[in-house]
Amino acid sequence: MGTPPTDDRRTTTAPATDDRFAVPLRGVAVGPETRCAHWDDPVDVIALRFGCCEVYYPCDACHDAAADHEAEPWPRDRFDEPAVRCGVCGATLSAREYLSGDSEAHRDSDSRANPDDDACPRCEAPFNPGCRAHRDRYFEA
Repeated sequence: MGTPPTDDRRTTTAPATDDRFAVPLRGVAVGPETRCAHWDDPVDVIALRFGCCEVYYPCDACHDAAADHEAEPWPRDRFDEPAVRCGVCGATLSAREYLSGDSEAHRDSDSRANPDDDACPRCEAPFNPGCRAHRDRYFEA
């Protein structure tokens, strides 16, 4: 785990949400940039909205620990709605924006950028590229 422990982390379970965020957000030991007990490296700065409850969680393990129901990914027919929150700048991104984070538009904005990097299109904070391996947990295929 990459981030040193601090006292600014909170655990929130249903029905409460974390009042530090402008969106409904829950999780286990969530820090101010949405790192959690399960994922807390410098690039672990997103929270994802689940289709089942429309609440944001830093990861599916947080959902499983904090919710009282089975997780359902964000529905494909709602990919243009806010579904991802950048923990660095606080922007909410549509699923489509997030999933195209390594698109030509992003690569063209910084010629030094690695084409395999995911990043916030608003503040360019790097997102964990390993999340691509389990996007099906968060977004309907």
